[in-house]
Amino acid sequence: MIKKNLVPEPEDGLKFIDVHCHLPFPRPKVNDRLPSDEEQLKNYFDSGGVYLITSTIDNNTLNMTLKFIKDKQRIGFTCGWAPQTVTYTSQQKYTEEYKIWKNYVENHQLEYLAIGEIGLDFHHAIELEKRTKQINELEKIFETTRDYNKPYVLHVRNATQNEIDKKHPNHHFNTDDGATKKMLSIMQNYNISPNRVLWHCFSGPEIYGAMLSQQGFMLSVPSSAFSIKKWQRATTNAPLKSLLTETDSYYQHPFLRGPLNVPSNVKYSIAAIAYSHDLPQKEVSQKTVENALKFFKIEEKH
Repeated sequence: MIKKNLVPEPEDGLKFIDVHCHLPFPRPKVNDRLPSDEEQLKNYFDSGGVYLITSTIDNNTLNMTLKFIKDKQRIGFTCGWAPQTVTYTSQQKYTEEYKIWKNYVENHQLEYLAIGEIGLDFHHAIELEKRTKQINELEKIFETTRDYNKPYVLHVRNATQNEIDKKHPNHHFNTDDGATKKMLSIMQNYNISPNRVLWHCFSGPEIYGAMLSQQGFMLSVPSSAFSIKKWQRATTNAPLKSLLTETDSYYQHPFLRGPLNVPSNVKYSIAAIAYSHDLPQKEVSQKTVENALKFFKIEEKH
């Protein structure tokens, strides 16, 4: 029997910032049910959006995003080279593609808000060789960008029990915080200050919710935290001053088996935080907007 969700619905009149979505994004035909990118953006601002931050993961999404946001107000983007891009780009194309991305990041620093999403994903990379490649490429990115005075947006996904490298079953990357520990180690090696780092779609382990926020990191709560307890628990012990809101749309729908996600659903993140922290939704709305504007150094123009 499925228990009824206990989190109250988002209230009317909330203001919000989705700090991480994928609009536009190349979608397979199955996702044609989504409203158009323009409709999603209009609905977002009509329903309370203050500013929208979309994330790129490779050169293709970067080019799509630059075209989409041209001449638009209250929308910015983060420039990323995602760990999935590292794992799934063919060897034949990888070197040239990365060179193109690196050139853009170096020479267009005024155009993007942050570097990301970048990181480690031990779900998409299970074999030690592939995980090591993600680490090596991430270190190259930090080496190139650490003096840019830009925030970072991290994608960190730990391995589950079903994602153990069978050739190296006792390796520490197989643990439920293997990617998290390695990420912290890399950032320490490159002197990356926690106050310029956002852990996007933070999923734990739970103990890190308090630990990371105490160190000065920011954590973003996805819209799926509205109905999925795992996402609620991950940041329950993190203070509101350390939290941001996101949809990761079209992924991370507020309901596990709901329709495809859109940026305006970020209000469900606000509802989830208000519930887990026992705070009024309006207070969470106001503070998370302030947090986003400050972290990404956005002038409030609305």
